[in-house]
Amino acid sequence: MTSESRRPVGRRSLPSRLIVWLLFGSLLILVLWMFFPLWPPDPRCAAMLVLPEEDTAIPLPANCTLNAEAPSDDMVRYLENERKRRGLVFKKWITCKTSSQMPKAVFGFDQDSRWLSSYVPLTYQFRRTIVILPYARPIPEGSAVVAEVCLMPKRRYISQIAGECNGKFAVWK
Repeated sequence: MTSESRRPVGRRSLPSRLIVWLLFGSLLILVLWMFFPLWPPDPRCAAMLVLPEEDTAIPLPANCTLNAEAPSDDMVRYLENERKRRGLVFKKWITCKTSSQMPKAVFGFDQDSRWLSSYVPLTYQFRRTIVILPYARPIPEGSAVVAEVCLMPKRRYISQIAGECNGKFAVWK
């Protein structure tokens, strides 16, 4: 009997099993790369990735607060559409007490160098936290909502700061 006839039927040879495992491993690496394209992150930026979003102090005017819920009105719908269009995650609403004697809410984003303005007018970012102020329309009379606080998805944030953490994003450390 030859060695060919002693091999059990249906059993794959070593090279074909190796090819199958290599294809499976390549497919797994491709899928992981699609979901985590910049993993592992730049080690110089690692400190910025582990900082909690709760540490972000938003410079609010005296008559404004952060709220998880807001009454539905035109301003809420406008800000929600802006947030969804940009692919951001909702965090909180900024509401202000409205009164004819109180001046219009003025935020201190321009005075705080950590808050970077976006290419989109009246949008400010500090790490993953983004504040969207209305720019295309005025705040309607009687609306308490003046802005929306959002979070940038972690994957987009990693790709945004990659290679730039000691450059323009160094103020976030």
